[in-house]
Amino acid sequence: MQLFFVDSVVDPAQLVTLTAADFKHAVQVLRMKVGTEIQIADHAGTAYPAIIFQIDSTTSTIAAQINGPALPNTELPLQAEIICGLPKREKADWIVQKATELGATRIIFFAANRSIMQWRTNQVEKKLMRLQQIAHDAAAQSHRRKVPEIVYWPQLLAKLPTHGLNLVAYEEIVKQHEDFGLVKAFKQLQVQPQTVRMIFGPEGGLSVAEVAALKAAAVQPVGLGPRILRTETAPLYFLSSLSYALELLK
Repeated sequence: MQLFFVDSVVDPAQLVTLTAADFKHAVQVLRMKVGTEIQIADHAGTAYPAIIFQIDSTTSTIAAQINGPALPNTELPLQAEIICGLPKREKADWIVQKATELGATRIIFFAANRSIMQWRTNQVEKKLMRLQQIAHDAAAQSHRRKVPEIVYWPQLLAKLPTHGLNLVAYEEIVKQHEDFGLVKAFKQLQVQPQTVRMIFGPEGGLSVAEVAALKAAAVQPVGLGPRILRTETAPLYFLSSLSYALELLK
C-alpha cells in the first residue's frame, strides 16, 4: 500500500489533499483510481489508512478520506543522525536512500580533509534538493513516518551540536583490536534515550588531526566490529546495529 506525506497535521474528520507531485505519481505512474486504499503520514509523524475520495485532473489534486485509526509508529525510539565525509560520485545517493530506510532522522555530509569529492558553493542547493527527494521516496517506500533532513556542513566542528551522544567511527580501534565501544555506547542510550550522532570519514578515513579535534570536543571514538568497512557501508552497519539494540532486544 502506497504511503504519501502531507505537510499539515491531519484531522481524521476532514478530507486530506495530496500535492501535485503526488498526483503525478499516483495517477500517471501507479494508475490509482477513486476507491484505492493508501496511507497518509502527516507533519506530526502520525500515519493513517485512507481511501482516495476524489481525483481532479484539472487541478492535479487528489482528495483522500481517513478511514481508520492511526497506524503503529515505525520510527526509531530516538533521534539517529549520521554525519558523513563527502563520498565519491553516487555513494551519497546510496547512503541517503539506505540510511532513510534504516531510520536515520538526519543525514549530514561534510567536507572532510580526505574527501575527494568537493561541493562548490553554487552546487550545494541543487545537490541537497536531489538528495532530499531521494530521502522522500525512500521514506515513502519503507513506510516511515517522517522524511529525514539532508544537510551539508562545510566545517564539521563549527556545526556539531553538543547535546546528545556524539560518536565517531574510527578504524584504528579496529586495527588495534581495542574494545570497540559501540555496545557501551548503546547501553548509555538504553538508560537515557536521546539523540545519537555517528560521524564517518570519506574514502581514506578521517585524518589523525580530525580525530584529535573530535576527541577534544568530547566526541567518543568507537569501532564497528572486527572488520574495516567502506564509507558507504559503515553508516548502514551502525543504523542496523542501533535498530537491533533498541528495537529487537527491548
